[in-house]
Amino acid sequence: MSSSPLSDALTRLFESVHEGIYIGTLHARTDATVAANPYLKLIFGHPPDAEASAVRPFEPERFVDADARTALLERLERDGAVSDYVLRLRRADDTPFWVEVTAHLSSDDATPGHQLVALMRDVSERRRLEDQGRDLYHQLSQAEKLAALGQTVSGVAHELNNPLATILT
Repeated sequence: MSSSPLSDALTRLFESVHEGIYIGTLHARTDATVAANPYLKLIFGHPPDAEASAVRPFEPERFVDADARTALLERLERDGAVSDYVLRLRRADDTPFWVEVTAHLSSDDATPGHQLVALMRDVSERRRLEDQGRDLYHQLSQAEKLAALGQTVSGVAHELNNPLATILT
């Protein structure tokens, strides 16, 4: 059986896009992966040729904060989708990282659970730079406060020095 040009193009796109693509089912306590592109496997620390079923990004153990999974599931069930939803997850080696998820959830009466299609981006570097920027802002703010305090102390010392100089003379 030969495949159509559209099917071949979609397969090439699925394999080559530089965002993680997840297709699977999501249950209250687990998930099951139907398809995961090589980039998603890479994001989660699996080799590109690993079985898709080994990549389970929405498993409870993957979440650094267990309440984050509950909040994500509630939001997906309420709205049916999330866009640019930021989560702290764990790679296969348990190292934490930040991921941004855009996902669509749908129910199918024929299968238990929900069908989930998701795009996932590793945003760890962006978060690190944002945190670094916040730290620099805080340090700059502290330096400005100390400079203002120094100017105030200098002014007070000058005001005290004038009468003292007169008394000493």
